[in-house]
Amino acid sequence: QHPRVALDRDAIAATLRTLQRKDTFEYSAPDTRGAAFGSPTFHAPLTLDAFATLRAQHPDARIVAGSTDVGLWVTKQFRDLGDLLYIGNVAELKTIARDAQTLTIGAAVSLEDAYAALTADYPELAELWTRFASLPIRNAGTLGGNVANGSPIGDSMPALLALGAEVELRRDRSTRTLALDAFYLGYQKTALAAGEFVSALRVPRPAGALRFRTYKVAKRYDQDISAVCAAFALHVAQDGTIRAARVAFGGMAATPKRATHAEAVLDGATWNDETARRAMDALAADYQPLTDMRASSAYRLKVARNLLWRFCLETRDDAPLALCDVNAFAFEPDATVAKESP
Repeated sequence: QHPRVALDRDAIAATLRTLQRKDTFEYSAPDTRGAAFGSPTFHAPLTLDAFATLRAQHPDARIVAGSTDVGLWVTKQFRDLGDLLYIGNVAELKTIARDAQTLTIGAAVSLEDAYAALTADYPELAELWTRFASLPIRNAGTLGGNVANGSPIGDSMPALLALGAEVELRRDRSTRTLALDAFYLGYQKTALAAGEFVSALRVPRPAGALRFRTYKVAKRYDQDISAVCAAFALHVAQDGTIRAARVAFGGMAATPKRATHAEAVLDGATWNDETARRAMDALAADYQPLTDMRASSAYRLKVARNLLWRFCLETRDDAPLALCDVNAFAFEPDATVAKESP
C-alpha cells in the first residue's frame, strides 16, 4: 500500500492561475478538410471592449458561450462553424444588477444564475426554472445565448416577452436597447445588425397588481423540449379591470411570439371566465402552428387555449383554484389529516 499524500489545493490553484492569459487568446489552424476551407480562428477576449472590437472586425464569426446548441450543430449536423468568438471570459457580461425599476442580466450569465435572479423577483418562474433542460446544461448555457439564438421553442422567451423585457445590443462602442418582441423578425432571424451582439437582458421589476404565470407542455415532464410554452401577465386594477395584458407563446410560430389578438380582447375588460373564453377564441387569429414530431397543429392550438383557461382558473377573483387542483405534480398536505401522535 502507498502512503496517503495530502493534496495542497491552494498550491495547485495558485499554479493554475499562472497559466491564465492577461490578453485575448487566439488559436488558428488549417481546416482538416483541406486548404480550400481556410484556417478558422478561435478568439477568447477578456474584456467587453476587446470583445466588441473583435465582433466588429469579424461580424460573421460565431459567438459561443456554453456551446449547448453549437455543440449539437457539430455532433449531429456536422456543420462548419467557421471563426468562433468566445464570450465566456468577459467578466463584464457575467454581471447581474438591480435598481428600483430594472433587473439587468449580462449576456454571459449562466441560465442557472439568471433564473435564480429572475425567480427572486418572479417566484412564478420556479417550475420553469427547474424544468429548463438539466442542471449541467443550465450551468453551461447562458440566458443571453438562449435569447440570441431565437429558437421558436426556447423556454426563456415567452416569459421574458410577457414581462416586457428588452435586449441591450452593442456594436463596437455604440449601444442600443430594443424591445424583445421587436428582436425576432422571422425563423432564426433577428434584428441584429452586422457586428452587433446581445450584451444584456433588461427585465422590469415587479410593479402593481401583476398576475403572472408560465407553463410548459412537453412529452416528458423533465429534460424535454417544449411542444408549447406559454406565459401570461395581466395588470389588474382593484375593480377587476385589466389595465395591461401580455400573452406570449413558444412552439406556436416561427418565432417566440406575443398573442396580440388575445391581448386586445383582454385589455380593458374585466378579468373573469367570460373574458378568458373570448381571449381563448382569439388565439386562432394569432397562431397557425405547424405539425412536427412533438405535436400536431391542432394539439398545439388546443393546448394554448387550455393553458389560458388554466391561467384564468388560477388567477380569477371568483374562487381561484389552488395549485394542487390544476397541477398534477403539485402537492399540498391535507389539512384534515390528523397529526401523528408523538
